[in-house]
Amino acid sequence: MHIRTSFALVCLSLLAPLGAAQKKPLEHSVYDSWKSIRGTSFSHDGKWIVYVIAPQEGDSKVEVKSVGSDLAYTFYLGGNVQFSNDSKFIVATIVPALTDVKKATKDKVPAADMPKNSLLIINLATGDQTRIGRVTSFQMPAEDSGWITYRPEPPKPATPPIGGAATTTAPAAGQRGAGTGGARRGGAAGGARAGGAVTTSSPNGAPLVIRNLATGKEQRIENVGDATTSKDGKVLAYTIVSKDGKEDGVYWMDLATNAHKVASKGKAKVAKIALNDKTGTLAFLSDKSDAPVAPTPVDDPEAEPAPPAKAPVKKNSLALYVFEPKTAKTTKLVAEGTPGLPKGWIISDNSALSFSDKGSRVFFGTVPKPGEEKKDDTPDNEKVSVDIWNWQDKRIMPQQILQAAAEQRRSHQAIAFVETGKVLQLETQVMPTVTVSQRGDGDYALGSSDLDYRLQASWDNDYNDYFVIDMKTGQARKLLQKFESRIAFSPDAKYLSGYDPETKQYFVINPVSLKRTDFKIPTTLYNELEDTPSTPTPYGEAGWTKDDSRLLVYDAYDLWSIDPTGKNSPMSLTGSSGRLNTLRFRYVNTNPDPEARFVDLTKPILLSAFNIDSKAAGFYTLNCNDSHPRPTKLVMEDKLFTPPIVAKTGDVISYTRQDFVEYPDVWVAKSDFTEARKLSNANPQQAQYNWGSAELVSWVSGDGQRLQGILIKPENFSYGKKYPMITYFYERLSDTLHAYHAPAPSASTVNLSYFASNGYVMFVPDIPYKTGYPGESSMSAIVSGVLSIVNRGYIDPTKLGIQGQSWGGYEVAYLVTQTNLFNCACSGAAVADMFSAYGGIRYGTGILREGQYEHGQSRIGGSIWEKPLRYLENSPLFWLDKVQTPLLMMHNDKDGAVPFTQGIELFSGLRRLGKPAWMVSYNGEDHNLVERKNRKDWSVRLSQYFDHYLKGGPTPIWMSKGIPATLKGKTFGFEPDPDAGKG
Repeated sequence: MHIRTSFALVCLSLLAPLGAAQKKPLEHSVYDSWKSIRGTSFSHDGKWIVYVIAPQEGDSKVEVKSVGSDLAYTFYLGGNVQFSNDSKFIVATIVPALTDVKKATKDKVPAADMPKNSLLIINLATGDQTRIGRVTSFQMPAEDSGWITYRPEPPKPATPPIGGAATTTAPAAGQRGAGTGGARRGGAAGGARAGGAVTTSSPNGAPLVIRNLATGKEQRIENVGDATTSKDGKVLAYTIVSKDGKEDGVYWMDLATNAHKVASKGKAKVAKIALNDKTGTLAFLSDKSDAPVAPTPVDDPEAEPAPPAKAPVKKNSLALYVFEPKTAKTTKLVAEGTPGLPKGWIISDNSALSFSDKGSRVFFGTVPKPGEEKKDDTPDNEKVSVDIWNWQDKRIMPQQILQAAAEQRRSHQAIAFVETGKVLQLETQVMPTVTVSQRGDGDYALGSSDLDYRLQASWDNDYNDYFVIDMKTGQARKLLQKFESRIAFSPDAKYLSGYDPETKQYFVINPVSLKRTDFKIPTTLYNELEDTPSTPTPYGEAGWTKDDSRLLVYDAYDLWSIDPTGKNSPMSLTGSSGRLNTLRFRYVNTNPDPEARFVDLTKPILLSAFNIDSKAAGFYTLNCNDSHPRPTKLVMEDKLFTPPIVAKTGDVISYTRQDFVEYPDVWVAKSDFTEARKLSNANPQQAQYNWGSAELVSWVSGDGQRLQGILIKPENFSYGKKYPMITYFYERLSDTLHAYHAPAPSASTVNLSYFASNGYVMFVPDIPYKTGYPGESSMSAIVSGVLSIVNRGYIDPTKLGIQGQSWGGYEVAYLVTQTNLFNCACSGAAVADMFSAYGGIRYGTGILREGQYEHGQSRIGGSIWEKPLRYLENSPLFWLDKVQTPLLMMHNDKDGAVPFTQGIELFSGLRRLGKPAWMVSYNGEDHNLVERKNRKDWSVRLSQYFDHYLKGGPTPIWMSKGIPATLKGKTFGFEPDPDAGKG
């Protein structure tokens, strides 16, 4: 008995590892639990790091970890997590649990009683936590001085007594307390850094609480409308908007001393407020009357409060006021009729409001004063609603309709000089875009206008005329006419720089003399793989060095340094080592100051590196002070890296790395990538599932080109088996070899991880194109690639499928008219008829589709009148009689990119010809699915379809018998049809 027991135990011990090695395939049910990481940031001292781990559907988890020790804090339901400037606290919005929200929604709980957000504050040194219930949002300045502001939920209205009205008493301004308040649904959930005002949706304002993080001391201010803090967190500006108007006005507050100052008082509309971060000066737009403003601080107990100004009999237009806190003086800078404003123009209600960087200028928006609208007594049922399309319209009517609301809100930027009061109208109806150099403080501005080319842009590229504007005189001088590319000021405004599409080189222009200097770099500066019949775009710029001494630009591999004076020839900053080693080097900004404007070459710089051939990636460092600078490798792996996040102080960075198997978890390391360690483990459950592996493959196309692609095999792949294969494509995707694909419900395309886990080999080929032959080009690349994989011996040639969406969907539709290689195909949002599509509208933007065919992605290279045969040859619709491949389509009825009618043309043609075809159309959905419920539905149908044809799976009812309109929403047809055979 003893021997038998031992033998049994030995057998069990041998079998256990085999059982443990059996991994299960992914199922659709796993999607919700698969997690992603977001919101990674360091504390300013670099000693703490935080990130949020969130499931696709469910409650998030926040991990706050010490970089140098094992100390950590974890809390749930957190969002908008921020460290205080002194790195002593972490503040977060806590949102209600999803189950609570769903239950309350199902129970039809009134909005005021729905679960509310709360605020969490953690002292990182002690671990002490403070929770404040019912908080809609909070604001933390970028460089706070220990203060935050938050919006508590205002108390909900009391139940009125029978026969009477509800009455409430507002707490006095300055009341202390936690500010938990009552329940009210409203306000944005989350937090904000300083730089933009926090507003309330309440017409009478809402409570605002100021809290000192260290002491917990709070001050509550009632009826606050807009509020904003300075970047350093020392100043708070806010408006009061109350029902009785007694305390209405604009206020300035020193948070350290609690001193309040009145910038304006009296019942009036205040459209915008803005603080200058450097001077504390406050600007605001108001229609208040011109009654004098008392400079007495409101917190002086001996002072008599100024009486509220009486409302003007006639409504005033907005005026721009500036409040100087040192003198407590408010000055009206601009109003209707101020010299410098165009005659008949006023400040717009939709105006933006901001200071220049140094605070000497205020930017605001103006519009022509609207005339009085005549009262229209015509009954609604007698009013005519009609659109008039005119052949001379600069923009076609659907585009006008979609842009009408924005055009009605459009304002034109003007500037007021604080010291002199001078006003300069920058943007006009003929100069719609103006940008002032040096963050608004420069002597020159750049103006641009596309008005003369808007009609042509309906089918051609976008063009602009460019002007340089003297900020002293307002004089505009033309720089470039009908220019296809963009130009911009250097940081110190010594030059304007740009890329010339005609010479395919960079140039600079002196804004004073308008002298242009062109440069010649001996390598190609534009995207050599761009194969649309249009002007290729440049690889781009890395930026300028200090004092505008050098402009750094890219070619396909290296960085080049341009001397804007033209005294020195351009030189390769990376010594052409990128080209020699097929490495693509790109500058990585590691300056923790978000406002840094220069590339600092006095210190070593960080470069990302990508091997064009192998797809390996990593980082190099470059010291331009060396006698012969060459990039030095820090890390290079068969991974995909994100640019590192850098702490404000301390030698620490954070980044993610990924490949097909490895999720992009959070890593920390020293700045040279040594001592790297992984902090997070977002998806440990992945170890339970059969996954896959991705490899780079190459072959020769039908046109004789050597191409690359990605081949994905199941984790349990065996060379002795024959596998079904699905080919997915969209232009060139081989550079994504090392991308991780989280299991998730599909917006349109096959999920590579899901299908690999379920026993499919997945193939993703690159596709180069020849102008005029997009369909033939895809045929040449895809078919040759598929055959090269089939020839490896482990693919079942009778079990081949293809899938593509949008442009890829078109190529699927084209391929099934040209080859019977595939056993089934799936096409999403495909163009079937290039003739009708050419003359159609992209409903999402209102623009014509003509340009897409003449010089865009569709690559015909001419109009239907110039190249009618090319449109005919490349349109699947005209060759549907040759189709022998079952086709599943998805085309949604609100598709704003490819008209739904294209799907109808394709489906009805196949239906007429008796070809097996299905079209799935999700109601109200656009080009790609947005609603998660619809994504889940499509994912099931997609897998059922391919399983049926490529794995012999059962025929679901939706495929065999369909779902009639009378049963819509009552049944989904996922169950197998007992009367139908397997695939």
